[in-house]
Amino acid sequence: MSLEELRSRVSELPITLLDGREAAYASVDQAFSLGSVVIALDEEDCVYDEETFPGVAYQPDSPLATVVVSGDGTIVALDAREQADAEAAVSQVVDKLDGLGLLVGDSSPERSTDTRTVPFALDAPAVETLGYDDDS
Repeated sequence: MSLEELRSRVSELPITLLDGREAAYASVDQAFSLGSVVIALDEEDCVYDEETFPGVAYQPDSPLATVVVSGDGTIVALDAREQADAEAAVSQVVDKLDGLGLLVGDSSPERSTDTRTVPFALDAPAVETLGYDDDS
């Protein structure tokens, strides 16, 4: 999906996107329970409305960026002012999810700043998700 299309879809949520145009993403080879992602990232900084948008929008205090996490394992920083902020925001989310055991396996996520298109699926993943409610 194009970054502009993703940005447009996220703008339908009750959040204010920032003015920045820098972006970055990471893609992990697994699916997430989005409810677990909201808990991991701090509910006060997240917007998750599965009826409106199939992902979690997260706005950390620092770095300034809006990060979107999809259930299919894609993490995208949409609107940072500096490229370094976009990369730091994605890394921050990856580190938080990893620190709470939501990332499995030894491989590191694929990261990229080439955001002409991002591997973000608007459909719910068709695989079992990993999260706090798992028995594994």
